[in-house]
Amino acid sequence: MNQFTPNWYTIPEFAQVAPIFVYHKEQEDNPQPPKVPVNVHVLARSHYRFKRDQGKVILRISADDYYKLYINGRFVLQGPASAYPEAYYYNQVEITPYLSEGDNVLSLHLYYQGLINRVWNSGDGRFGVAAAVEDQTGNSQELSWKYKRSDAFKGETTGYDTQFLENFDSRLWDEDWNQPDYDDSLWEPMVPALWADYKLSCQPVKPLAVYEEEPKNIIKKREGWFLDLGREVTGALKITASGPEGGQIRILCGEELNEDGTVRYEMRCNCRYEETWTLREGICTLDPYDYKGFRYAMLVPDEGVEIQKVTAILRHYPLEDSSCQLESSSEALDKIFEICKNGVRLGTQEAYLDCPTREKGQYLGDSVVTARSQVWLSGTVEMLRKCIDQFARTKEICPGLMGVAPGSFMQEIGDFSLLWSQLLVLDYQFTGDKEFLRQYYPVAKGILEHFSRYAREDGLLEQVGDKWNLVDWPENLRDGYDFALSRPVVAPGCHNVINALYAGAAKTLNWIEKILGQEETVDWKKLKDSFVKAFYRPRFRLFADSETSNHSSLHSNIYPLFFKMVPEDGVDSICNYMIEKGLCCGVLISWFYLKGLAGAGRFEEVYQTIVNKSEHGWIQMLKEGATSCWEAWGKDQKWNTSFCHPWASAPISVFIEDVAGFIPDPEEKKGFRFEPHLPEELKELSLTIPFRGNSFTIQKKDGRIFLEENPR
Repeated sequence: MNQFTPNWYTIPEFAQVAPIFVYHKEQEDNPQPPKVPVNVHVLARSHYRFKRDQGKVILRISADDYYKLYINGRFVLQGPASAYPEAYYYNQVEITPYLSEGDNVLSLHLYYQGLINRVWNSGDGRFGVAAAVEDQTGNSQELSWKYKRSDAFKGETTGYDTQFLENFDSRLWDEDWNQPDYDDSLWEPMVPALWADYKLSCQPVKPLAVYEEEPKNIIKKREGWFLDLGREVTGALKITASGPEGGQIRILCGEELNEDGTVRYEMRCNCRYEETWTLREGICTLDPYDYKGFRYAMLVPDEGVEIQKVTAILRHYPLEDSSCQLESSSEALDKIFEICKNGVRLGTQEAYLDCPTREKGQYLGDSVVTARSQVWLSGTVEMLRKCIDQFARTKEICPGLMGVAPGSFMQEIGDFSLLWSQLLVLDYQFTGDKEFLRQYYPVAKGILEHFSRYAREDGLLEQVGDKWNLVDWPENLRDGYDFALSRPVVAPGCHNVINALYAGAAKTLNWIEKILGQEETVDWKKLKDSFVKAFYRPRFRLFADSETSNHSSLHSNIYPLFFKMVPEDGVDSICNYMIEKGLCCGVLISWFYLKGLAGAGRFEEVYQTIVNKSEHGWIQMLKEGATSCWEAWGKDQKWNTSFCHPWASAPISVFIEDVAGFIPDPEEKKGFRFEPHLPEELKELSLTIPFRGNSFTIQKKDGRIFLEENPR
């Protein structure tokens, strides 16, 4: 079973559906969705006979949109990670520990959401499952399924059509549906999905970590139970209760509290987490399917309904907490590192999500920062490589790439496309793998070729009209950027940021070509000279926002400094200007701000910026109660601020690389250089880092700084 080309099964409503392809350029119309149900929950069961002499048993399984697998009533795993049908994933797992001698029941809770959004490649009419087992003797068996549609889940959408709320009716639900002795004799067989066109490969990332956790605080009030998980989490509440037939519990979840201490379930991030659970008579349990990002909850039962137990079922990509840890003499630094770490933990689900609430999608620009943090925290690159590949595949929609991948929602952001090659830089820095770089080099080259359509004679871009010219988000943190950025039509003219990123992408392409021993295909020096001529103002020794403006925003100087395009006489001037302004930019751009200063040797200022106490910094998040890094510096600095946005995790990688001085470098024998720039005020430090299968600790004590390799 090295090749997994199984038969797919579906339910009759989807058997004759002709799936649609949802891909299109953002400014083109959406295709008409097929006429099939949405928010479809299907329970399926299959029987498998097992004898101990069969040895190890492997299950290969896939489903579209999603499945949760139970064997003999025990939860095993869920998946697959969202992917395009032409490069779809299956999960492979050893199931021997779950099997008993004789008959075994494999049960699936399948789901078709049916919405066009960033979460899944849904809304295309594809709904089905494929699974097969193989034992150690080489015997292979494809599984067939009996099914039952469940009507227990109802609800409206929330977020950006991100998910359906789960108003759950236990009267329509059999809690023992996945148990071996459940009577499924009235269930119907699933039918072949003759339309199935998937090209399958084994999922390159691990299944999610799913586990149960008690709330940190439960207060039983007259009106119900108030829960505090103690920090932002991703998951849902599992509740056991009893009461009369039809009795209800109102479930309110939120990331913060209102001024009167009630849970703010109409969240500022545009999600409304209000759901109702309807009980059958007696004791029953609510075990939700989808997940939320939240910290607090209020359970409000009807009269006569008694809540007996509540736990949280949490989920995120596996992350060993001890693999990367920071303890220092600065309480502020430690707390900043911890909220960034929690943001990355929760935001890395089966992809690098921009947030686990409103969008639940993988944005390219966000991933540049999140991936770097996640690689440092985990010491692994499998999620990074999946991210690189899935964005690379969008070249079939547009050679300049899409801004979101995977997913059925089509959005294009020029700034993000031009940053894709930074993900390749990250992978090479950590692995030194030239073959991986060579595999994706044509995509990096294709991005430049796409944007060159907008180039004038001197090489600079004018009116890049097929993609959003972002600069920064939200708009109020663009520092007065002096160029009209209306959507979808970009104003005529030549502006700084898109050209700085274009020149930076060209420089990165030359860097890749040099590593691969190829001739340079872009004249980077000419492009840099054109950029300086158009935007540099020698009188002020700053870059302006456009050819016709003398306004110098922070953003127009961050990227030239980051990509080292600043004339020699302007480096100090631009650094001083940026330091004086501080982080009057969005949290995503803060990574480029800090890396630019570090590249200019301003390490003390890098550290001071990380721990700055102004309204634009991570301490401001802490002052306002953050337990994971936010979408904006403060709750009210964006109209729909999410309280978990891993694009704000810049301090993790910047502190490790530029302050602590652990710099990945494939040209070095050990794969890294150690050049610490720890400030004097940081009297003590212990920083553990995973790197290339090893673990290192940087310590500062009694004025001495040293690096140790930890025993395996």
